[in-house]
Amino acid sequence: MVGIAYLPLHRGKAPKWLFQRMVKLGRIVVNSIVDLYGQNELIERLANPIYFQSFGCLLGYDWHSSGVTTVMTGVLQKALESNDIGVYIVGGKGRRGRGVPDELRNRFGEYFPSGWIDKLINYSRLSAKIDTVLLQDNYSIYHHALLFTEKGRWLIIQQGMNPHLKLARRYHIKDKLLTRDIDYITEPHEGISGSRREKIVLDLTNRKSLENKKIMLDIIRENRLRRDWEKLIKAIKKDTLYKWIEKENVETNIKNIEQENILIMPRTLNWKIVRKIYDYQPRNINELLLLKGVGGKTVRAISLVAQFIYGAESSYKDPIRYTFTTGGKDGVPYPVDRKVYDELIDFYKSVLEHGELDRNKKKELIMKLSEIYRPLSNSIL
Repeated sequence: MVGIAYLPLHRGKAPKWLFQRMVKLGRIVVNSIVDLYGQNELIERLANPIYFQSFGCLLGYDWHSSGVTTVMTGVLQKALESNDIGVYIVGGKGRRGRGVPDELRNRFGEYFPSGWIDKLINYSRLSAKIDTVLLQDNYSIYHHALLFTEKGRWLIIQQGMNPHLKLARRYHIKDKLLTRDIDYITEPHEGISGSRREKIVLDLTNRKSLENKKIMLDIIRENRLRRDWEKLIKAIKKDTLYKWIEKENVETNIKNIEQENILIMPRTLNWKIVRKIYDYQPRNINELLLLKGVGGKTVRAISLVAQFIYGAESSYKDPIRYTFTTGGKDGVPYPVDRKVYDELIDFYKSVLEHGELDRNKKKELIMKLSEIYRPLSNSIL
C-alpha cells in the first residue's frame, strides 16, 4: 500500500471523554487480533504506517495529526496493561521515550531473562540512532515507543519533528528488518510516514549507501579521517562548505537552510570523539552508532570523506513512503458522535467477545463486515 499521511504538529490533547472511549475500543480490537491471529499479527499490523494511521482514525483521533502517534501509544499502553495477551509496550513522548531502558529493567526484569531485556535495550538505542544519525532528514526524535511480545517479537515506533516546518514524521522499525543485516543496517524501516518528501536527505540505511558505510569503517579504523578531512577542506572553498550535494546554490542564512531542510556541511569536528571511535575499533556500523558521543555531525563528515575522497556514493533520496470513521477530535472531517462511538464499542464487543462464536466464525464475520464497507474505505483512503 502506498499513500501520503499529512502529520502537521498540533497542540492540545485528546479530551478525557474521547480518550476513555478510544481505550475501550482499542482494547477490543487488539484483543481480537491476538485471539484470532496471534501476537505476531498485532506486531505486523502496527508496523505498517497505514494500518497504524487507520487505527487512529477508527478510534476517532485526528486523521492527519502528529498527535496520532502519541495518543495511539497512550491508548495502547492503557489497552494492554490490564490484559494478559503477552504483548507489552514501553516508552512514549520525551522523558518516557528516553527512559525505555530503565522501564524495561524495572517493570520486566524479574519476568524475562536478563539477556532478552538487554537485547531489547540494545535494539531500542540502535533504532533511536538510526533515525537521528544514519538517516539525517532534519526531524528530531521526540517520541520513542517499543512494543514486544513474550515470544520474542518487537517493534519500534518513533516520531520526529521539524519545528521550522511545523511538521512531523513517524518511523516504524520492525525486528525482522533490522536484525536481518545488523552489521550494516540496510533499509530497516517497515515504513516512514509524513507530510512531504524532502529534497535532500542523507540516507545511510539505503542499500545504495552500503559501500559508503564500508569505506567509513575503513577510514575510522585506519585513523585516516583527519588527513582525509584536511585534504577535503583544501579542495573546497570555505564559503561553499554549506552545500556538498550536486550543484545547487544554497543561501548561507542558517534559518533559511533549516526551513528548506537542506543538510549543512559541518565546519568543525570533535576530534576527541573521532579518537574514541578509533580506539574502540568498531567492527560494524551498529557498534559505531552505539558508541556514546557519536552523532549525526560526525557520521555525516565521515560519509562525506568516503564519498569525495574514495568515490563511495551514498543515497540522498528521502526514504519516506506513505495517508474516517467516527470523526476527529478537532471536528475534521466531522465531529466525533459520542452516541455512535458508544454503539460501535458495544457492537464490536458483543460480536468479537461473544462466547458462543468460535474463532472461525469470528473470522468469517469480520471478513463479511470488511466486504460490506470496502467501497466506503476505498473511497476515502
